[in-house]
Amino acid sequence: MRLPVRPPVRPSSRPRPRPPGTDPAVAAVAGVGLLLALVLGLTPALTAFTAHLGAALVPSALGAPFALPALRAVPLGGTGVAQLLCEDFAVAVLVAVAVLRMRRHLRLRPGAGRPRRFLAGWSALVAGGAASGVWRGLVTARLVEAGPAGWLLHAAAGAVFGAVWGAAAGWPAGIAASAGVGKISPGTPRTPNPSRAAPGDPQSPGDPGPAHCDGSRRPHPHDPTAPNGEAPGETRS
Repeated sequence: MRLPVRPPVRPSSRPRPRPPGTDPAVAAVAGVGLLLALVLGLTPALTAFTAHLGAALVPSALGAPFALPALRAVPLGGTGVAQLLCEDFAVAVLVAVAVLRMRRHLRLRPGAGRPRRFLAGWSALVAGGAASGVWRGLVTARLVEAGPAGWLLHAAAGAVFGAVWGAAAGWPAGIAASAGVGKISPGTPRTPNPSRAAPGDPQSPGDPGPAHCDGSRRPHPHDPTAPNGEAPGETRS
């Protein structure tokens, strides 16, 4: 008795969607955030920026944090190690919030096009700038020994100006996030499935074999109803 043969499983030709944490857009947004923090941490770049855009220092004179957090290895000017560590922690907050925002977008809209992906990368840096601005505002309130109202005011000012700086500097993150849209890896070629072959196909188990001279047809060799692939009444020689 011949056992029925299970047809092979055809692999899908569609590329499997990547998990949100492994998408290149997440790494691109995180990389842009770190790059901006490194550039702001360079003293020559900071000096040139403030020399050409002196109006950007006005919010800082009123107590709001300046620009986005800067990543440095040594304190700047008369600041101490504690303030340096707080600024570096603000960089970590900026990158973490931007990554979480980008991952949420990829989880909710995995098939978004370039415009949506650009807005997601741009808004990710805006959210990261606002979150890091809250932390920097609280640090400033602690340094000036502000009261309860001062803590709230500094935190709110840090969030607002952090979001503004994030919106001004977030376009590179949007470009980096939308760069990989549309690049789909080639799918796996499909394997023929005998159970779904068209009538007349040699791989179709239900298709009768070639006709004899007398008009009768020999059962297909893969027909499970014929023992050992032979037609009823026929024997192997």
